[in-house]
Amino acid sequence: MVTCLKTSVAKLNLENPVIVASGVCGFGEENVGVLNKCGAVVFKTVTFEPRSGNPTPRVVDFSYGMLNSIGLENPGVENLIEKIKYIKRVKTIKIASLLGYTDEEFVVILKKLEEYKIFDAYELNLSCPNVEKGRWFYDKKILAIMLRNLREATKKPLIAKLTPEIDIEVWVKIVVDCGIDAVTLFNTYTGIAVDYEKRKFRLANKYGGYSGPGIKPLVQRWVYDIGKNFNIDIIACGGVLFPRDVIEYLLLGAKAVQIGSGYFRNPQLPVECIKFLTNYLKKEKLTLDQIVGALK
Repeated sequence: MVTCLKTSVAKLNLENPVIVASGVCGFGEENVGVLNKCGAVVFKTVTFEPRSGNPTPRVVDFSYGMLNSIGLENPGVENLIEKIKYIKRVKTIKIASLLGYTDEEFVVILKKLEEYKIFDAYELNLSCPNVEKGRWFYDKKILAIMLRNLREATKKPLIAKLTPEIDIEVWVKIVVDCGIDAVTLFNTYTGIAVDYEKRKFRLANKYGGYSGPGIKPLVQRWVYDIGKNFNIDIIACGGVLFPRDVIEYLLLGAKAVQIGSGYFRNPQLPVECIKFLTNYLKKEKLTLDQIVGALK
């Protein structure tokens, strides 16, 4: 019997539940062979204006994770036309990530992305820890209006990528009420690193987003709780370093799992996760549907 890994999340039909997270795949990533074996790829976040990113140093590497303050370096949505040729090399499901500094800007960016006609869905970056937030982040009424406007602007699936540093269940309820198709749990945790010898911050921006194995138990708790309490597809994101991590998230109720900083340590990790999941299901004589949410 051939093991089938096909799954549906946010109304997208994926060949498998492994997704490369935003920030990993820019607009010139050469590891296209690996990307094309994934269920989907989320491209680097696009803003309205071009961004050169935060000053260096931008990254601190720990044995147990990574702190980064890249600052959303990207060409801007208008200049994305120059990257179309590369984006088309990715043959799997293509998801654009976008962030607006105002609620109106979010809608403008989405409409421009729609014009390119190459993306299958959109992930709304409501969570980047390295940039200033718009008023939509602090005002739930404005957030709801913005999400409804985005929902009206496209028929394609919308995914809200959230931060753990909010009133999570309140935000998820707003997302559900506004017709968003899925949530990605989570973006990174805000952190600081200090160089005691130089007596200075290790990041030029002081603050960075912490990712890696250290956050996995925290994310797993919320994947489980949100899955129990809300009827919305969940994409888990946080701390995937080994193939077994993907299975753990699926058991807790995630429909798909994103791989972020683990990819930098091992660019073959997505393929290894797909192979491990295939062998696990075959060995246990289970289907993917039987393990998704088995612990809920």
